Amino acid sequence: MKEHWSFEEFLEFTKSYGYEFIGFWNPYRVFSNRDEPDELPWFIPVHEKKVDVEYVKKFKEWLKSKGVLREEDDESNGS
Repeated sequence: MKEHWSFEEFLEFTKSYGYEFIGFWNPYRVFSNRDEPDELPWFIPVHEKKVDVEYVKKFKEWLKSKGVLREEDDESNGS
């Protein structure tokens, strides 16, 4: 498994789940979901235009806990 995702790749992934990039607070990029205004935003650190895969995993775990992670994005099922 790769160690990093490009920020662009992560941005597209979050968009596909309804989260949008709303700003930055270095070194973090802030994401929120307009459909869930009471939900806290996600602060994802970005270094050299890359997102550490551990933060990708945490975001995927969050999506899975909400029951919205698509099967093709779930790495725990062997894909």
